[in-house]
Amino acid sequence: MRTNLNNQQAPSLLLKYNPQLDWLAAMHYIANYFYEKSGHLLRLEAYHKTYDNLIKYNSQRPKYDSRYDNKGNGKVKGFDVFYKNSSSVKNLQCWISYSYTDSKRNEANYPYMVTPSYVYKHSFSIVGKYWFAGLRSQLSLTNSFVSGRNYNNPNQTLFMNAHTKGYNNLSMSWSFLYSQQKIVHFSVSNVLGASPIYGYQYANCPNTQGIYDRRPIVPTAKRFVFLGYFWTISKNEKDNQLDHL
Repeated sequence: MRTNLNNQQAPSLLLKYNPQLDWLAAMHYIANYFYEKSGHLLRLEAYHKTYDNLIKYNSQRPKYDSRYDNKGNGKVKGFDVFYKNSSSVKNLQCWISYSYTDSKRNEANYPYMVTPSYVYKHSFSIVGKYWFAGLRSQLSLTNSFVSGRNYNNPNQTLFMNAHTKGYNNLSMSWSFLYSQQKIVHFSVSNVLGASPIYGYQYANCPNTQGIYDRRPIVPTAKRFVFLGYFWTISKNEKDNQLDHL
């Protein structure tokens, strides 16, 4: 169990509008547990954090003529679980991680304390890596899921009361050990072609029917493909980046 008091300077983006803004303050209460034995690793962490002096302003976006103060506050609680198994099946490593985050903040132009749009309440991933000795290759599969995020719909009465849908992302990679310190690596993200919506951008003014038009905020591309060559230069000729790929 540990307690930390942290102070952080206001973001430079806001300091250029108001250099007199005070430092942000946070109090962290964290409890963690770690266990490792015979190829099994378990890590647990629970936390509760409070925030003071968060920055607020009275406009839709920060501007030079906005009014700024440090009257915002917030809190977050949650826990993380991580388990890794690298011994039950020969040449196979797998791990599971889960995070729960319950966050409320009164900052920026929020009228009251709400869950910010950048917070995922649930996040889950499972990773498997298998070493094919005969092919001198490693196959990796990663499946990740995140729950939806809050966003503000000006067509609704309540602030930040709309939610996007959660989405799943399956990624894979293949790493070929050309020599002990040289690796050819190929990876593809979002193999199944999921189409997540991160939120919506609304028009500044309503249309003739009094409705704010919107467009979804989506990734610029469904998939990301990477082909790379990793060469480890080390006095230890057995070092390479395979465990990190």
